[in-house]
Amino acid sequence: MKLACAGYLRGWRVAWWHWQYSNGDISSIDIEDGRDAIVLKYRTRSYGQEWQSVEQRVPIRWTPCRFGGERPWFLCAVHCNGVYCGRRVAKLYGAGQLFACRHCYRLGYAVQRGGPMDKVHQNLARLHRKLGADYDGPDMPAPPKPKWMRWRTYSGIVHQIQVGQARLDAVFIVGAQRLIRLSFRRESG
Repeated sequence: MKLACAGYLRGWRVAWWHWQYSNGDISSIDIEDGRDAIVLKYRTRSYGQEWQSVEQRVPIRWTPCRFGGERPWFLCAVHCNGVYCGRRVAKLYGAGQLFACRHCYRLGYAVQRGGPMDKVHQNLARLHRKLGADYDGPDMPAPPKPKWMRWRTYSGIVHQIQVGQARLDAVFIVGAQRLIRLSFRRESG
């Protein structure tokens, strides 16, 4: 949780959090922090609408850690489909007028949005990262063994890469066959 690491949530104070977008625009949020809740103050607007000031109170719950100390959690204080959410989350997302959890905004993970081919590519990229290398495509040979890695571990990862490459070929063939069938139906129909 970035706010806790930055020294917020320790007591009552007023501060602000800012960030910069890739186009150079800078945004900020005023934060009144406290141990049991923070209050976010910011301005927002929808397309073609005027700017509106928003003040949102976000409750915080603390849970004990295994080896001492405490960990803060935000409570999603948004009503979604007429029902209060109340989930304990580490991150809130600003995908609308209020900050809410990913469930309330129905945000998926990148892995969930891709098709079968994307998933195989992501798996191959993950295996290459395990070997300390960049993934440059399925036609590249497996990266060399890192100096610190055992041969048995390296051989297992190389085998997984080979299986992933075969899986990618199979997924590609299925997709190509589907496209050929669709184009044949359009021509004959």
